[in-house]
Amino acid sequence: MRLFATLMFPALLLSTPAGEPRAVTAASALAAALPTVDHLGAAPTGEPAASRVEPSSHALAAELAPPSEPALTAEPTLSPSAPVRVQARSGKVVLLPRGCASASGRFDLVVHFHGAPARVTELFERSGLDAVLVVVNLGAGSGPYENTFARPGSLDGFLASVDAVLGRACGRAPRQVKRLALSSWSAGYGATYRILSRASDAARVDAVLLADGLHVGFRGGFRKVDGLQLAPFEQFAAAAARGERLMAISHSAIVPPRYASTTETAHYLLASQGVTPAREREPGPRRGMLEISRGDRGELHVRGFAGTSPDAHADQLYAMGDTVLPFLVERWRR
Repeated sequence: MRLFATLMFPALLLSTPAGEPRAVTAASALAAALPTVDHLGAAPTGEPAASRVEPSSHALAAELAPPSEPALTAEPTLSPSAPVRVQARSGKVVLLPRGCASASGRFDLVVHFHGAPARVTELFERSGLDAVLVVVNLGAGSGPYENTFARPGSLDGFLASVDAVLGRACGRAPRQVKRLALSSWSAGYGATYRILSRASDAARVDAVLLADGLHVGFRGGFRKVDGLQLAPFEQFAAAAARGERLMAISHSAIVPPRYASTTETAHYLLASQGVTPAREREPGPRRGMLEISRGDRGELHVRGFAGTSPDAHADQLYAMGDTVLPFLVERWRR
């Protein structure tokens, strides 16, 4: 999959069409981005864009900035049942909601790509899901995420690094991942794309959660989504529609000019399973959010929201605990 320029407002990096990021300041990023978004497109006809909410994309950008001090590796915990939050030098943040009891024997694992760790772990803790959470931030744009998982065996290596962190925190008792969920916001979808592109790795994934982050190019006509690039996601969507896997997607109404929006890719996946999204007009989970479409078949779920601003994009991360994560909680509690 060729990397496309994505609207990475909160990360304070804008990508060029060639995939080369250029650093900008918070003020200049938003000053440049807001007029561009207004030009790119708007909410569907008759639907108002989401109003500005707090915390704004300024605040989220600050949270995503690299820490000024080196992260610390975990020390062994004394309580096997108390919540444990581990910050590892590898850039991972690991949450064990029931302490080492959550990572004993065969355990469930959620890997979230891209997003302020404090926000993601807060949403996860509120969900009540008993699974190990790993939050991974690799930079702006989908490129670093794709590159990290481009080679065969990269998923195995990543899971081994997670096990090493758990070993330092909980001791090196035998353990094995039972169910694996891949979650992402914005540019993080690049990692999921690479993992799903290999059949052997895709077979290990039970669930995929995507929050306003799935872009591909166009092929064969005006704004015609490139189905070849979406093939790994389409195959997973088909399995979800049959109830064999879970795929939950939320998206804003941002419309980039040169590549497919998250609305277009989500609707493409629904159409591939014979689903036409229903139009809605319901308040969203956060102030100013407006749900404007939804589509479901089996364990394939899509929720669409109005909003074309950087804050509407950031809302998709903050709202994951109400939009896509509940589907995983329900599935893994059965």
